[in-house]
Amino acid sequence: MKYASWPVMVALSFVFTSEVLAQEWYVAPIKGGPSIRVDVGHRSLCANVPNLPRGFKIDVIAPERVAYTVKAKPTLYWRVNKKVKGTFVLTVEEMSSGFSFSEPLVDKFFKLTAKPWRLQKISLAKLRVRLKKNVDYKWTVALVCNKKMRSSDIGQSGGIRYVSKPWRVKRNWRTLAKNGVWYDAFRRASKNKRKRLLREIGL
Repeated sequence: MKYASWPVMVALSFVFTSEVLAQEWYVAPIKGGPSIRVDVGHRSLCANVPNLPRGFKIDVIAPERVAYTVKAKPTLYWRVNKKVKGTFVLTVEEMSSGFSFSEPLVDKFFKLTAKPWRLQKISLAKLRVRLKKNVDYKWTVALVCNKKMRSSDIGQSGGIRYVSKPWRVKRNWRTLAKNGVWYDAFRRASKNKRKRLLREIGL
């Protein structure tokens, strides 16, 4: 019985890997650079929620780096891993460059009993705010632990950029995902398709 030579095995491995990568539904528009999807605050203590479940975490439904939307008023999704009743806050702000800072576009508080792994959504259209085109924003959903000390909030941030719809790109979720338009692709995808999209971005 003859075995394939090492160069042939390497070549076949490369082809297989390329095929797997080619099958990914979401293609990130921005490669490299720091991760935008990061946790904020501490998970140990929360004055407003004294019985905060151990290991409580918020996931914003966003890739690690800035992703696109073709809507000026997109819908943002998030979830928690454990049931919590409390006050949450959505913050949307332009990503600062250097030492320049601007007032948040959104700083909306809301009370909610969040159930584990259930998708929550926030429509910027309902909040009557719109993103500027080709501007990077950081959006954060957090559990408010102390309104007077916002650094104690527990949450996670994601990145979003409003862009024009790519030329000749159809608005179906699969094509949008291939072109880095994460937010609209996720909104349009079915429940089962969403599960795979989430796995692809590590959620």
